[in-house]
Amino acid sequence: MTQENPNVGTSAALQLALWTLFAGNFIIGTGILLPAGMLNDLSQGLGVSPAAIGLLMLAGGIVIGLGAPVFATLTSGFDRRLLLTGSLVFYAAGHALSALAPDFWTLLVLRALTVISAGIFTPQAAATVGLMMPAEKRAGAVAFIFIGWSIASVAGMPSGSLIAAFVGWRVAYAIMTVLALVSAIMVWRSLPGGLHVGKLSLNAWRDVFADPVLIMILLVTLASASGQFAVFSYLALLFKELLGASPALIAGLLAGFGAAGVAGNFLAARFVGRMGVEHMILLALVALFLGMMIFSATLGVLIGALAGMAVWGLGTFSSNSLQQSRLIAHAPALASASVALNTSTIYLGQAIGAGVGGRFVAQHALIWLTPVASLFAVGAIGLTLIASRLARRRK
Repeated sequence: MTQENPNVGTSAALQLALWTLFAGNFIIGTGILLPAGMLNDLSQGLGVSPAAIGLLMLAGGIVIGLGAPVFATLTSGFDRRLLLTGSLVFYAAGHALSALAPDFWTLLVLRALTVISAGIFTPQAAATVGLMMPAEKRAGAVAFIFIGWSIASVAGMPSGSLIAAFVGWRVAYAIMTVLALVSAIMVWRSLPGGLHVGKLSLNAWRDVFADPVLIMILLVTLASASGQFAVFSYLALLFKELLGASPALIAGLLAGFGAAGVAGNFLAARFVGRMGVEHMILLALVALFLGMMIFSATLGVLIGALAGMAVWGLGTFSSNSLQQSRLIAHAPALASASVALNTSTIYLGQAIGAGVGGRFVAQHALIWLTPVASLFAVGAIGLTLIASRLARRRK
């Protein structure tokens, strides 16, 4: 249960806090997406197959997917400033140790531990915005801070890909360490103290699972994430093998995809108040499906890849942020629990997608990645329509 807090401060201080959480999501997103961007270099540097590198995405997804509700329960009594700052410090430590990892299996264990921070920061940043913002501005504010994730795909992930290609993947992890520490300092200095959410009880989790609308919304997230990560986890490999792309072109293509994601998130934040969360989510999911179909139909053609990723990108991150807003709007009192579960489903989707995609990669069947992913997108569209119908019946 979220609680309005009088210690939010002035409008200028509130804007600074939102930008800080935006930056924190950028750092979290960059770290989460980094193995996908460095897939080719990690594979070569550690002497393992690309499918094995996909395990970094799978392991991280499982840890956060199963752990986020536990993390939310165990940390629900913590001051938000202390919690969010501490999670970024832990993130920095994990990346520092990853830079020194002697082999793949050590890196895999460190990945599983490091992503605990993402399981805490992302949902609790959204819940913190819920504490600071008036009800009529929460959806737009949540969408705004999630633009940081989109920027991670535009700047963070492609930069990591380039750094890994030309300087080494260990340097990329070291830079992530510094950025996470800087972000931790920013969070500590900008967020007010005394922000608390109500302690999560077993009743809160029971209420979430007893609400069929919330369950349908969470299943939308699961289907969408599974489809996207079936392809996204191996995009660098797809570009290299099917387009013959150089490291610079791979980074540029990843940046272009991320730029579309940023545009989609900005559009979502701008129009969600006018069109409503449910309609915006449906549009985002349709964009996912159409983009994947274009990408699949023109596989191996650079212009087709650009067009497909542009359309897909419009829905990729906006759908995630809109889902968070949808959960908060549907049941504000259950926001801490439902948002944590949404984070779980995103990362479980990452694990499912990376696992499904890895099977095709291991069998050298790259051309089937996007068709399979598009089936997940169709499922997400169907589920969101069901969720909307259930919500209307309850009003």
